[in-house]
Amino acid sequence: MFLANLLKSNWYKPVIPRKWLRFLYRSEILESNNDMSLPFEIDFFGMKYSGNINNVIDFHCFFYGAFEKGQLFFWRDIAESLFKNKGTFVDIGANVGQHSIYMSKKASIVHAFEPYEVVCKKITEKIQLNGLTNIVVHNVGIGDKDALMPFHKPTGNNLGVGTFVGQQDYSETTSDYQLPVVSGDDYFKGIISQEVNMIKIDVEGFEKHVIIGLNKTITEHRPIIVFELGLGLDCSFSSNSELIDSFPSDYLFFIFDIWDQFGNKNKRKDGNFRKKGVYKLVPLNFDILKEQADLVAFPREQFDKFFQLFPNNFS
Repeated sequence: MFLANLLKSNWYKPVIPRKWLRFLYRSEILESNNDMSLPFEIDFFGMKYSGNINNVIDFHCFFYGAFEKGQLFFWRDIAESLFKNKGTFVDIGANVGQHSIYMSKKASIVHAFEPYEVVCKKITEKIQLNGLTNIVVHNVGIGDKDALMPFHKPTGNNLGVGTFVGQQDYSETTSDYQLPVVSGDDYFKGIISQEVNMIKIDVEGFEKHVIIGLNKTITEHRPIIVFELGLGLDCSFSSNSELIDSFPSDYLFFIFDIWDQFGNKNKRKDGNFRKKGVYKLVPLNFDILKEQADLVAFPREQFDKFFQLFPNNFS
């Protein structure tokens, strides 16, 4: 605690540049789940980003410029090359709003879905801080039916790991707290009038329900989708065939190339992806996955266009 207090003092009256002490802030504040508040505001790709070092995503934004920078740069390339920055981006599981804020400059409109009010307020704060007018925040979860569902609040230093699935390591194991979930297709039909071009899904193991609930939307609009795949959960996809069968025909599946041939993270590739924004895509091999991973689902027609423009981003 003594060292943490010294770091707090240095945060407000820096004697040593704060970024030089990244390791100490990580170990003493972030990884120790210390609730000490260390707020900041930084430049974020020409916008403003407000956050707190005691939260995982904010920590990465402060020290590395973004969280999972490789995925942001993938979306940048998709939005600019295929949709000329005029597409519709849907952020399901928007967390504190990093993807939504970034994509507000790469899309005509962004729909951010976040049912947990604590982090939903963080999105609204960033929207107001930047005077953004093209982000619509939806304080509901997306699923395959309308329901009030038990929500397991996050227990660690990542506000985004709250979940409707009660088997995660970093959320409450039981919950009497309920949040609204809506049927994706029905809700989209009534609320979203634009063609849906890009969807990001990060819902801590609930992605199968989201994808099933958006079946008609995906079939009609054929968006490019990036989704975090949870493994070993009763409600998650259990095989490659089950995953493929949940999508319309002629979708191709890739994974960000941060893994070795045995399904373990390659530290160099992962570091380049997260910190430098370097990304490559490889065909999905479901059977070697050992932990949750971000998958890319391409409709064939969009893949063909993107591959012609960015062949070096595929292995």
